[in-house]
Amino acid sequence: EMRMRLWYGLVALVLSACGNDTGSINYAGAPVVFAGLQGKGRAAGGVTADPNDPAVRTGILALREVLQKDGQPIILVSNASLKFGALMAPFGGNNGVETWSSTSYRTVSLRGGVMIATRGFGPDLMSSVAPGIAIIAGGKGTTQRRYSYLDGADQPQTLEFTCTLAAAGRESIEVMALSFATRKVTEACAGPAATFTNEYWFDGSTKLRQSKQFLAPGLANMMIQKVID
Repeated sequence: EMRMRLWYGLVALVLSACGNDTGSINYAGAPVVFAGLQGKGRAAGGVTADPNDPAVRTGILALREVLQKDGQPIILVSNASLKFGALMAPFGGNNGVETWSSTSYRTVSLRGGVMIATRGFGPDLMSSVAPGIAIIAGGKGTTQRRYSYLDGADQPQTLEFTCTLAAAGRESIEVMALSFATRKVTEACAGPAATFTNEYWFDGSTKLRQSKQFLAPGLANMMIQKVID
């Protein structure tokens, strides 16, 4: 916890030096809140900025450089429906599942990059049964998924889906101002409650650099980007 506090303070210092004293910019189509900083002399909610703007891009690259030197793994998580975006650091792990946390202690739990649970987002994914990353990286075949939620009466509800994996070719992506050559895989899922498509971008045989994964019916998929390995 002390390491996380120091890291968040370092991010705040870099953002302040770059002139973005709210810590909030518009990145990858969603408001990305770097370290959950409070605005200084500005209205709550902060400002947004184009990541292609040279000044903003310089700030993103400066932040990436600091994070790289710190050496701690970092992911960037965003959801357009929830107007949420934040850098997350490792918070704990158990049985191959690693939990990542934002400064506000919203968490995403991943197994090999596959999202299996969330906390703090409202319609949270309480748990799930999902294929392993090696199966997904193979880009072919059929998978089964099971998602568990709590309804309005705090009773567990389970949704089941049958999914089809497919290779989707090569694609260049950008994660916090750094480009990666990737191989894309899609996972088209259908069930009684909803249909959706998960998307995965690999920059190694099974090294997941970016993904868009189902959170709950009616919401945009959760985008998860690996910033620092």
